[in-house]
Amino acid sequence: MKLSTKPRYGLRILAQIAADGGDNAPVSGKEVAQKQNISIAYIEQILIPMRNAGLVRTVRGRNGGYILNRPANDISLLEIIELFEGRLELVSDRDHSSASNIWNRLTESLRKETGAVTVADLADLIRDETPPIIDFMI
Repeated sequence: MKLSTKPRYGLRILAQIAADGGDNAPVSGKEVAQKQNISIAYIEQILIPMRNAGLVRTVRGRNGGYILNRPANDISLLEIIELFEGRLELVSDRDHSSASNIWNRLTESLRKETGAVTVADLADLIRDETPPIIDFMI
């Protein structure tokens, strides 16, 4: 299983916003772009579906930027993956082979683990890391 760049960068963006105080104060897209080494244009493109999903909001003005719309510990890795990739599953529900029970158990295990990891967990990693560029591979 390989994730596209959108959920991986989306996680990095949300985690950076959370690490920089984005629960309380706006964090500029430019700041996130610099710290995560992602172009500002791509950040803005990724933030559109996250804003539409109610994960972040925009604050306009001189000291504006992005703020998490919910606490970082309420936003899961699973939620971000599914926002960009659709339902996280290893095989289709239409698979009725003899091995489907095993695949379904593995899918549920993966969903449980990714649901247990939050943006707050990832923000803690950023705060402890030098330089602050992180990437998440599953």
